[in-house]
Amino acid sequence: MAYVFVYGTLRNGEVRHGVLQNCEFVGMAYAEGYDLYLISDFPGMVPGSGRVVGEVYRVSEEKFQRLDQIEGAPYLYRRELIKVKLANGEELEAYTYIYNHPVDGLEKIPSGDWKKFWR
Repeated sequence: MAYVFVYGTLRNGEVRHGVLQNCEFVGMAYAEGYDLYLISDFPGMVPGSGRVVGEVYRVSEEKFQRLDQIEGAPYLYRRELIKVKLANGEELEAYTYIYNHPVDGLEKIPSGDWKKFWR
């Protein structure tokens, strides 16, 4: 079991959240030092100077295999271990999916929060 930080279509209430059914929700969190961009009808997180808002779940290795498929890893996104901070202040390491292509010309999501942007 390991943690995954999700920030876009895998978040609660979003189109791909069902993939995380039966996974333990750990809490709301954010990743410092990253920026969020609008790729199409989904976001992509890349190293930067901002903060990205998301959720942390505890998932199995089998679930990661499914998430890798959905996220197009390692081509569209790459799975990477990063530090995140939970809403309660606790820091932990979680895997996330980093967009694996240039973001030149793409729209930046200034809030770092996909749900606020997309609604």
